[in-house]
Amino acid sequence: MTSLRNRMLVIASFALAAIFASATPAAAQAFKGSFTLAHEVRWQKATLPAGDYTFEIKSVSVPSLITLKGPNGSSFIPALVVNDKVIEQSMLVIETHGSISAVTELRLSSIGRSLRYAAPKAPKDVELAQGPVTREQVLVAVKTK
Repeated sequence: MTSLRNRMLVIASFALAAIFASATPAAAQAFKGSFTLAHEVRWQKATLPAGDYTFEIKSVSVPSLITLKGPNGSSFIPALVVNDKVIEQSMLVIETHGSISAVTELRLSSIGRSLRYAAPKAPKDVELAQGPVTREQVLVAVKTK
């Protein structure tokens, strides 16, 4: 009786493992992409000079980590928030406050996800003198592995 129960548990375990192994959600997919920056931009704690960049994302589930390669070598950039969105085109959204430009969002159209990032805060006395915030969109070429 006990061996029959153990066999059934083993069979049920293998069946569940097979189901979970075959179900690969979009969040577990890996992505590679590239973009070009026309000017210096902050992305989280990294300062990126103008130039061509490539990136790789192992998974867009939280915490999502981007490996970014560019003119100054490699950086690792974690996303703060991952949102599901209907997105027509993959792009970086860059906000400029005075003289500081920062990536605030990476939109991935192929999977309908948006990765959000924090923009650096300016001191209060400088913030008022900087004027309005402008937004820029940089197209991103993305391919699924």
